[in-house]
Amino acid sequence: MNNIRVQKSFFYIMLIIMAVSIAVPGIRQLSSDAPEAVNGTLDLRNYDTTDKTVKLSGEWEFYFDQLLTPSDFKSEQPAGRSVQKLPSSWRAYQIQGINLPSYGTATYRLKILLPDAGDYGIKITCITASARVFADDRQIIACGRPGDTPASTVHQYYADTGYFSADKDETEIIVQVANYLHSSGGIRYEIYFGGQQAITFLRLYHFFIDVALISGLFFMSVYFFGLGLQRKRNREALYFASYCLFSAIYAGTCSEGLINYAFRFISYTTSLKIMTFSLILNLYSLFKYVYYAFKVSYSRWVNMIINGITVFFVLLTCFTNFYISTYASSILFLGNIYVISLTLRIILKYIHTNIEGRYYLYTATFSSVILLITSFCVLALHIESNFFIPVFQPIFVLSLALYMSEKYENSYITIEELSERLVVLDKLKDDFLAKTSHELKTPLNGIINISQSLLDGAGGSLNVNQTEDIRLITRIGKRLSTLVYDILDYSRLKVMDIKLNITCLDVHQVVESTVEIFSYLIKGKPVILENKIPPDQYIILADENRLKQIITNLLDNSVKFTAQGSIVIDCRQDGEFLLIEIRDTGIGIPESKLKDIFTSYEQIEEQSTGTDGTGIGLTITKQLVELHQGQIFAQSEPGQGACFTFSMPLAKDNKLLGALPGKYEEYGLPQPSMVEKLPHTVNVGGEFFILAVDDEYSNLKALLNILTVCQYNVTIAGNAESALNLLKGPIKYNLCILDVMMPGMSGYEACRKVREVYSPLELPVLMLTAKALPEDLEAGFMSGANDFIQKPFEIGELKCRVNTLVQLKKSMDLLLEKETAFLQAQIRPHFLFNALNTISSFCYTNPAKAGELLSELGVFLRNTFDFSSTSSFIAIEKELRLVKAYVAIEQARFGKRLEMEYNIDPAVLKYSILPLLIQPIVENSIRHGLMKRNQGGKVALNLTLWEGRIKVEVIDNGVGMAAPILKGLMKLNHEGSGVGLKNVNRRLLSFYGSGLEISSAEGQGTAISFNIPARYS
Repeated sequence: MNNIRVQKSFFYIMLIIMAVSIAVPGIRQLSSDAPEAVNGTLDLRNYDTTDKTVKLSGEWEFYFDQLLTPSDFKSEQPAGRSVQKLPSSWRAYQIQGINLPSYGTATYRLKILLPDAGDYGIKITCITASARVFADDRQIIACGRPGDTPASTVHQYYADTGYFSADKDETEIIVQVANYLHSSGGIRYEIYFGGQQAITFLRLYHFFIDVALISGLFFMSVYFFGLGLQRKRNREALYFASYCLFSAIYAGTCSEGLINYAFRFISYTTSLKIMTFSLILNLYSLFKYVYYAFKVSYSRWVNMIINGITVFFVLLTCFTNFYISTYASSILFLGNIYVISLTLRIILKYIHTNIEGRYYLYTATFSSVILLITSFCVLALHIESNFFIPVFQPIFVLSLALYMSEKYENSYITIEELSERLVVLDKLKDDFLAKTSHELKTPLNGIINISQSLLDGAGGSLNVNQTEDIRLITRIGKRLSTLVYDILDYSRLKVMDIKLNITCLDVHQVVESTVEIFSYLIKGKPVILENKIPPDQYIILADENRLKQIITNLLDNSVKFTAQGSIVIDCRQDGEFLLIEIRDTGIGIPESKLKDIFTSYEQIEEQSTGTDGTGIGLTITKQLVELHQGQIFAQSEPGQGACFTFSMPLAKDNKLLGALPGKYEEYGLPQPSMVEKLPHTVNVGGEFFILAVDDEYSNLKALLNILTVCQYNVTIAGNAESALNLLKGPIKYNLCILDVMMPGMSGYEACRKVREVYSPLELPVLMLTAKALPEDLEAGFMSGANDFIQKPFEIGELKCRVNTLVQLKKSMDLLLEKETAFLQAQIRPHFLFNALNTISSFCYTNPAKAGELLSELGVFLRNTFDFSSTSSFIAIEKELRLVKAYVAIEQARFGKRLEMEYNIDPAVLKYSILPLLIQPIVENSIRHGLMKRNQGGKVALNLTLWEGRIKVEVIDNGVGMAAPILKGLMKLNHEGSGVGLKNVNRRLLSFYGSGLEISSAEGQGTAISFNIPARYS
């Protein structure tokens, strides 16, 4: 409090010193007892002009429409003489009853009677709009160049001073004036006369006043511009800075006209436009400052009127004749009076309700009253403001500046106190969130699992509304689960409880694996995810788990706010860092929010997307990036999308590892030769063969040691491409262990390619992942994985998971062998009896035909029993021989009632399938479709190859099926479906994941088909 009192006392003392130091010389000039000119003569013989100045006001000789020189007055009095009282515009006078126009030329003449000869001077103040001053036959001042025509006239507008020596006790002053631009021509402001010393002092005094005023206002504007830009949403400081700046410009173009004097190359019209613009924007800035500083609630109409008037005067000044715009300048003085009056009223009203900065506002009120009176005098009485505006405008500005300074200081103190409280509350909040999150994990997982089980049919069938409600519960539960993990990470980051496991990573691999996860999450949404980072190009130093978390959070943010379009991940090198960019075409981020999006619990407006969240995901991302010594920033245009860029340190020179022999140890990576030194295949004589795929030497070595000790035969591969080639080899593997992140092809993609050939039961896949979040597991299972294990893995856990999968495959193989035997036993005795009877009948009528049928029966029986197990594939060509043998026997039996058509794509013959898939379907179509019709029918077998898949289709035009029978058959539980179709469907589901597709219409026939991956023989 004492400090504030000292500041106020110092402020008032400085105000008094400033007012006295500037106002006293002005009062001295005003209190002068100098006489006025009468009828063109000024008598100063009894007036001491040595250290005083006198205004050359009074009656001057006036010659309109003439530019006379001293020589014109030597011989005789020129014609057209009249008398005009100065200072004033000649528009206020008449000659012979006629009002003088604004434009034209004129000559003013004054004879001065001096006390004695000596050195004298004259100071003019902005004569409108071009002037030359003569004293005793010599030109001493030239402000522009007066001419008889607009073309010969050069207009200028500034104050100037001239000196001369009088060799007698009288002198003659002649002033030529020309005006072809301004609305008021003539000598409108005082002309000062006095001794050379007095005029020099007056000139320096006015110059100092203007320089001090302009520079003070300018530096004040710079300071508050800086303050306004530093403080968000601080419009009052910006508008106050604008007011100071435009006040400085206006002061430089009027009074002494220092700007015009310093830059004489600026034309008169340009300088007056600058003055008008500065006055317009000065008033507008003051209006807006009052609006924001004192929280004034103007009506909408007042704002619209002020804005409209401002725009109107700006356009008027820019695009209208300059003569009209000079009238507008006079109207602007009325605007000045209005704005100052409004400011005065608002400040007085504010003082009554607020104590803060009251003394500063009292001072501002007093100075604004003086400025109001001064503006009125300038407009109505044409009185110069040289002595009042230079004093009270700085006082007004300084008072408001100190008021804002005190307000900011009080705000800072308040913020500091609140910050201390917030720190305490923030810690309590973090502790509460961390404890609550731990407690929420278990019940949340229970909610998610129970909801998912209900969706899967654990509680019976659900109607549409129930299904949708439970799906909503599951989605909300997963969202809350993600939030729990985010809060736990956020809590650990705040106390720096996260340790990074820095390794060398290929950025492409990490991004590719994350993109694959999100490709499942956004399935059905019109958004394209694209990874443009080239493989094996950029090696960075980062924690794999945390880097994936960073990319996941940024992708999740982009997916959330991108309804349609694309999300692109790209990168570029910047010195020793790699800049990774994630660009989307979503709703974008407002510029005002860009700096806040990395703040905890901060989100952009949600109404436009309907999304929600807590806003801590990007905060965690920023802190994780900074833990890696990187930086993150965002760029965006609303409606155009956003681009998040973060940096990661590159590993050494960031060259391809293959181009850096001998430097692998510097990167912390094993040399290729070390991987090559590992045995390709280790056969310990065990029952099972395992293929282990990883790009890290340490992981491969560990897997090799652990699995061989457990009596597994192990083959290793350093990348997915090599693994896929090995699967095409002679070894039949019982298990494939795949790492998720590998150079080139990721583990997810490799697993999908494996599933194109092998079913989950035929070749189980165990995936190694560094991050086992629900979305990672879901992506892996969607790719076809059987199980997951997180790195670094425990030996016991690895052994258990491997054993479970190989034993599962073994059990399934045994089961399928039994099913094969069962299938072989399904060759019904009556089929053999019928076939033999048919052959027997042909023995008497057509022995050759009987021989052919006997041969076909042999082919059929030999092919039927020539399968060791259902896991063995046979060539499609061999399966077709079985079908044709069976059909030939049936055609011999039924004759023309059975017609068979084969549409076989030759390209499919080089592939193989499971045995006994096609023949049972053809048999079903003949027995249950055609032979129940007296006239028989036709069966068509179609085999086509398309995009790496084989489609098998059996179509008949038999009796067909009614809808209820078809519905039961689709479930393959129908009593008449036959064990053949049932087993075919089960084997298709087991090995390929998709079963039979059946369509039928009663009386029109039936179509049975299946679609499987193409597999080479």
